[in-house]
Amino acid sequence: MTNLNQEYKSFTLVYFRAIQPPLGHEGHPENALWFCKDHVRHTEGKTDMSALVAMVHIRAAVRRNARNPWPLKSLP
Repeated sequence: MTNLNQEYKSFTLVYFRAIQPPLGHEGHPENALWFCKDHVRHTEGKTDMSALVAMVHIRAAVRRNARNPWPLKSLP
């Protein structure tokens, strides 16, 4: 197994509520997102949401737990 494969072993694929893909859709599902071991815990209780809405909630939770949750560079 290569080092690259070892790095990705620590990620988890999480499926959120599916939104109907357009006909003929191929590739990675729009409702599945990869999370590292540090952030996967934030997905609990959010899999009934769409991936987009869940990411808004997850990002807010991660930022609240950060050392500087609202850095100046994130302001509009």
